[in-house]
Amino acid sequence: MRVKKRNLICVAGMAALLAWTVYTILKGQTPEELARAILGADGRFLVLGAGVMALFLGFEAKATHSILRALGSPQPFRRCYFYSATGFFFSNITPSATGGQPAQVYYMNRDGVSVANGTIDMLLVTIGYHTAILTYGVLALCTGGGLTEQLGGQVGFLLGVGFTVFVVLNVAMILFLFLPNPARRLCRFGIRLAVRARPSLDREKWEEKLDNYISGYRQGAVVIRKTPGLLPKVYLLSLGQLGCSYLIPYLVYLSFGLEGASLWQMFSLQVLCSLSVGYLPLPGAAGAAENVFLRGFRTMFGTALVAPAMILTRTVSCYLVLLATGAVTGVGHLCRHRDRPAREEPAGGEKQAA
Repeated sequence: MRVKKRNLICVAGMAALLAWTVYTILKGQTPEELARAILGADGRFLVLGAGVMALFLGFEAKATHSILRALGSPQPFRRCYFYSATGFFFSNITPSATGGQPAQVYYMNRDGVSVANGTIDMLLVTIGYHTAILTYGVLALCTGGGLTEQLGGQVGFLLGVGFTVFVVLNVAMILFLFLPNPARRLCRFGIRLAVRARPSLDREKWEEKLDNYISGYRQGAVVIRKTPGLLPKVYLLSLGQLGCSYLIPYLVYLSFGLEGASLWQMFSLQVLCSLSVGYLPLPGAAGAAENVFLRGFRTMFGTALVAPAMILTRTVSCYLVLLATGAVTGVGHLCRHRDRPAREEPAGGEKQAA
């Protein structure tokens, strides 16, 4: 019941934000004006944006490909690309992106990768991804000039919270990975405090979950010690992956034939916008991402084009990719379901012959 209630709250919040976004857009422009502006964009840059987002999935696929090889569970790159597509799809339809990684581990397991190795892969990919987000965030804050002023006070507050959340999560993961015993003691202390504050909590259950997490991190640390170049490689691939998504607003900017803003200005502003909403428990940050874009990019695109630019940016970077990855996930699931009996029949035939 609690999970259902939480999901309903997330959906209600997302619906409210989307409704506010639609109201904000239509208050300033008619649907005809929006359509005219969107149709006037140069489609070549939008096609290029779609290719960039395909590369976005490819960077994560290459990271998974490298990690699984290091774990002794190699998979063809095409399957790793499928895992990446599956992760994108489920992450963007579930609150807080909670469905992406379990779905990836599930399909890896269907292809013969153990759950333990799939979990380690997700752990290392997440560490690389979060470290890359923080790297771009620090660079954007240090070199972006007055970009934070463009976001305004409310978005600036969200940015501060988002930055703090990503820093805490990344530090926690690194501590679990390289200093598991101190991290375990710290978490056990936190569990004891929580139980004192709320006696109904099952202390043994939470400590068992903690031990399971620690075990996964220990195995990840072993892999890193054996292949010291693996984590830096995953980090660089994550930089490339995020760079693809942060590039989309600039391509939309070029599609409108606009000039004056530099690539790095647009790139940095998108970094800050993403940090502001990336931690919110909304599927694909829907609603929040649109509102933050409208506020942050108004100076770049101007009042007349900021709404069409938001629609095109979110379509290319999220909604179009969501449709494509949904199709890939569906086809991949059906193929695995169809091929599974074929893989199981030889074993049964041998048993009968025996």
